[in-house]
Amino acid sequence: MKKTICIILFMSFISCLRAQVFDDEREWQRQSETTPRAIDFSKMFEDEKAKKEEFNDLKLKQETELRQKMLQATALEKAVDPQSYVVGPGDIFTLNIWGALEMQLPIPVSPEGVLSVPSVGEIDIRKMTLADVKKRVYDKAKPHYQNCEISLILTTLRSFRVHVVGEVEYPGTYLANPTERISDLIGEAGGVTDWANKVAIELRKVTGDTLLFNFAEFESDGEIDGNVLVSGGDVVFVPPISLTSDKVYVDGDFKVGGLYQVLDNETVHAFLSRIRAFNKNANPMDVVVLRKTDKTIKTFKPYLEQNADIIILKNGDRVVIPSAYVYVKGSVQFPGTYPYVASFTAKDYAGMAGGNYYSGNIKKVKVYQAKTGKTRRGPDALVEPGDVVDMPKAWNEELRNWGPVLSAIASSVIAAKAIGLIGGE
Repeated sequence: MKKTICIILFMSFISCLRAQVFDDEREWQRQSETTPRAIDFSKMFEDEKAKKEEFNDLKLKQETELRQKMLQATALEKAVDPQSYVVGPGDIFTLNIWGALEMQLPIPVSPEGVLSVPSVGEIDIRKMTLADVKKRVYDKAKPHYQNCEISLILTTLRSFRVHVVGEVEYPGTYLANPTERISDLIGEAGGVTDWANKVAIELRKVTGDTLLFNFAEFESDGEIDGNVLVSGGDVVFVPPISLTSDKVYVDGDFKVGGLYQVLDNETVHAFLSRIRAFNKNANPMDVVVLRKTDKTIKTFKPYLEQNADIIILKNGDRVVIPSAYVYVKGSVQFPGTYPYVASFTAKDYAGMAGGNYYSGNIKKVKVYQAKTGKTRRGPDALVEPGDVVDMPKAWNEELRNWGPVLSAIASSVIAAKAIGLIGGE
């Protein structure tokens, strides 16, 4: 008899769970069995049409943005150097003539690298600098324009396509001009992702050459030597973090938290400077490095001990940067980040987050400490900068979730007893 009762209880439990999870699916199957009908492909075609329209709208938007960019005045770092600027297809010149004859003639460089000058003819300027182009056009045109002064001015820079791929937010093909650098194209692509290896970005030239660019060094020091100008057809490749290289974890400050690749013999200070970890919300004196050894976890406070330039980071290190914020999650109305307030406890932060004391178990609230990696429990646990406060669900909330299941089991037992499967006294 006990075996029969166990079987009934187990089957009732399974049936209740299946009823909650597969209720919609069973209803659909019942309707399908009772109402045979032909297959309706209209929804499929509607989806396909919608996707095509979305693609066309996106394409039109991109083309419009490209046209607007081409019409806008080019923002230059400095004046174009005639001795170094190499003229190419798409550049537009203005030929100015004054004296006995006065006129201004726009002259574009053809796709073949040729200038067509009135009364002169075609002038081949392929792979020539701006200074050489001006001299050649003057020498060729001067005999045809007697008693006139002649000058050639570069009025519009050419545009070309550069491909930005790899760990950027929006990989794709972008319009650029000869004055734009690698960092400009990365910015056009929405910047790098969290998994980008910013110290080994590649510029792959159409000639087959590959140049390396340290984007992190450019961000921290403004080093522009490796941030070279791009050319038509170049590929900017942002590689991902190598899975086999040494990596460290950064915790505490939610703005810079995550997994990072470390360089060979990189010190704590060099690493934190490279990832730009310091801001008004982070105090270097509070930085902690946790290193797991064979038996224990060794703790460093590099800036407090005056050796941030000596400690070399190792694979698996955890760098904690406590910030002026505390993160609250769990059974609260408004989970998220809150400003750090001195002497506030877990109970205080739960209240700031709209803690629901009916659904949340304040007595078992947890505080995950950023500096030590340990966990404290209880509403009176003191919260430090960078800590995480986690409010678990209350027992009555958990019971409410299991109410339908327990009710179904009780009903099954009563039914079984009524039909005689379970004996009386």
